[in-house]
Amino acid sequence: MSKESNLIHFDKDIAKSIGLKEAIVFQEIKNHQSLSLSNLIKQIIFFDEKELIIILEKLLKIKLIKEDLEKNTYSVLKTITSQEDRKKNIPQKFIPSKSVIKEAKSLGLSESFIKSKIPEFKTYWLDRQDRSFSWDYKFLKYIVKEWRAEEQKLHKESKMNPIGQSWKPSKEALKILELAEIDKKFVNDALPEFVLYWSERNISSDSWNSKFLNHVKNQWIRYQNLISHVKKPTRMNVNWDPSDDCYDVLNLAKINKNFAKSQIAEFKLYWLETKEMRNCWNSKFIQHVKFKWNTKNGSSKNVLSRLKDYEWAVNFKN
Repeated sequence: MSKESNLIHFDKDIAKSIGLKEAIVFQEIKNHQSLSLSNLIKQIIFFDEKELIIILEKLLKIKLIKEDLEKNTYSVLKTITSQEDRKKNIPQKFIPSKSVIKEAKSLGLSESFIKSKIPEFKTYWLDRQDRSFSWDYKFLKYIVKEWRAEEQKLHKESKMNPIGQSWKPSKEALKILELAEIDKKFVNDALPEFVLYWSERNISSDSWNSKFLNHVKNQWIRYQNLISHVKKPTRMNVNWDPSDDCYDVLNLAKINKNFAKSQIAEFKLYWLETKEMRNCWNSKFIQHVKFKWNTKNGSSKNVLSRLKDYEWAVNFKN
């Protein structure tokens, strides 16, 4: 047997248009003018009978071959003389065949979805002026791809929900924060403001735990930066003002800077009167502003509402 006889020949343009397996079977039929199914099985040994039948049905649908029922053979429907003769522009009034619609529906696509995609498919290929062996087959590949993308989109959307007033981070999320050595009380304090912020915006998401992790981690980093340079406890003095970092931390909690500034006088007055010592007035001020902000914005059902008016003064002692 010659090396040439062991080679499989097929037209790469046909393979690109209708598929590699279909191009191989089509070329084999064309080489022999006509072949029965049994002979095809002998000629193309790597396709089983069931697979060959599926390929032949597809070639019949796109009218590249015909079937002689009396002789039980398949032959090329027409002689194609050149590469360009095999291709055609998409018709101005292109409509997919009933067999393509039927095949698409058998894959789970709805008829309304199939028909909705015809105009954009046709417009795209009319503008490109490309030619194809089978616009039916090209359309089938296109709508199956679009349907899969639509299914993925719907699946993702089905998992998206607005945050509930009673939302809490998962055990896994809390474990991650614990492993990051973030104070548990700090995490609990961040929860009401997080829920309030997102519930007011009525935004849906499928990743509230991830959003909460990022929110807490960002605030914790800023908070740690504020207290990292503390040397020794001091009393409040009349000239004290919060640092710019304070406003940055409060901004992460979506608290207005003007609101924060309006709380300075009350905060200073309280601590001037108590004459207590603290090693980080900035962090104490942040807690005070957060408490006032949540009270002002009506989070009456969360843990902060159960605190008395000045309980912020003993929260996170520093």
